[in-house]
Amino acid sequence: MVSGRLAALRLALPAVALVAALAGCDNVKQAQDAGRAAGQGVDKARQCAGIVADLSGLDLSPGSVARAAGKADEAARKLDERARHIDQTDVRNSAEALAETLKRLGNTASQSTPAEREQAAREVTSAATRLAAACGVPLDQVIQTG
Repeated sequence: MVSGRLAALRLALPAVALVAALAGCDNVKQAQDAGRAAGQGVDKARQCAGIVADLSGLDLSPGSVARAAGKADEAARKLDERARHIDQTDVRNSAEALAETLKRLGNTASQSTPAEREQAAREVTSAATRLAAACGVPLDQVIQTG
């Protein structure tokens, strides 16, 4: 009877060790996943900070749209260049969309009515709002609107 229990214990012990090892592997995998997520968060924050820096000085407040239209082409070029190097899909897509609307605003600089420039500025504000959401920052950190 003792030898039967001893044999059962010998069989059970490796199974218990295997379960413990697998649990340890799962904890290691969870820690690695958490580390990757933290690294991606840092990358996203760095990429968003670069975009915000490129857009500094772009003022779409009433009365400043004509000046902003004149600066929009340069801002769009910078944003296009930066977007090519962004890893985060949501940020990259939002940055590309904002660059496109900035190009349209730039095209209104010399040959449009004030109403057309205002419409283009509203489109830029909408695209900038999506970028701000993707970056998790308030809109006023991306562009000035008022």
